[in-house]
Amino acid sequence: MNARKIRIIVDKEFDEIMKNKLVLSTLLLMPLMFALVIPAAMLLPAILSPDQIGGNDTLQLTSHLPGAANMSGQEAYIVFMLSAILPFFMMMPAILPTIISSYSVVGEKKNRTLEPLLAAPIAVEDILAGKAISALAPALIGTWIAAAIFSIMVYLLTNNIVHRILVPDLTWLIGLFVLGPLVAFLGVMVTIVISSRVNDPRTAQQVSVILIVPIMAIFIGQMMGLFLIDETVILAICVVMLAADIVVVKIGSELFDREEILTRWR
Repeated sequence: MNARKIRIIVDKEFDEIMKNKLVLSTLLLMPLMFALVIPAAMLLPAILSPDQIGGNDTLQLTSHLPGAANMSGQEAYIVFMLSAILPFFMMMPAILPTIISSYSVVGEKKNRTLEPLLAAPIAVEDILAGKAISALAPALIGTWIAAAIFSIMVYLLTNNIVHRILVPDLTWLIGLFVLGPLVAFLGVMVTIVISSRVNDPRTAQQVSVILIVPIMAIFIGQMMGLFLIDETVILAICVVMLAADIVVVKIGSELFDREEILTRWR
């Protein structure tokens, strides 16, 4: 790979992102929604109305929570919800990069700038790397900023109840800095390959739905009291994602055929 050529592609992609109002507004608004609206909706009922927290429903939800027997019903419910919210922060790395990368390739097709790029003496690996980095970087930065805002909000809301910092714990750190990038990379690579073969960014973005389904399944499983995300579970998911990333890179390099794309989109 040629670092200079990758850097040129990344700079060009960032310039296009700043000009696309839809992509830019999504990058700004979605992290705020996940950092403030969704967590508040899940946590505030337990904070404002602690008398309503308890009973068999709470016991079922917190049955897999370590140390729940030594916590009050309110504290156990809050700690459980923080674990349950983690999948939402895995959705951002799944959704945001696919939006950026789909508009990246399809947008260049419509603007007739993809052909000169593919015809240039740049290796396919450099093109894929440049487009992947330009989609990953803003999405991951947005996710991490949202997580930081969320952590501060959680501390301010719950410090008087649990008297300790609840997030980020080890599970959250692995989720944000290991699983998040792995999920984002998988979405980007699949979206880039699909975008190279379609002419509508919405078609390419459907890949995000595929990634969201298992993430939502994890959230639903926790809310049903079937299991709880801990270090072991999230590390196992990371291994699966890493294997999927390796497979999709190999497939993507073969399917992203520059000659076929040039011929098809003349």
